[in-house]
Amino acid sequence: MAISPPQQLQLVGDIFKAEEQAFHQQKTELLRQYKDQFVAIYQERVVDHASDDEELAKRMFDKFGDVPFYIAKVEMVPTVYELPSPEMVR
Repeated sequence: MAISPPQQLQLVGDIFKAEEQAFHQQKTELLRQYKDQFVAIYQERVVDHASDDEELAKRMFDKFGDVPFYIAKVEMVPTVYELPSPEMVR
C-alpha cells in the first residue's frame, strides 16, 4: 500500500523528532565524548561525528542515502543564530 505525500511527510517528521529526542537523551554522554563537534544521529544512535557539519552531512548522504537523520553540535549551551525575516530586509 502506497502512502500519500502528506503521510510520507508526517512519517519523516516523526522519525526526525525521534532522532532529535535521542540526541537530547544522550547529551550527557555526548558531551563527554564529542564536545564541540557535530554528531549524526541515525536510528537513534550516533553513527558519525566531525568538526564540520557540511562534511558530516555529505558523509551521511553517501553512507545512508536520502533518509531522515539528525545532525547537531554537541555543546553545553546551544548556539542560537538570529536571522532577519525576509520581510524585514527590504
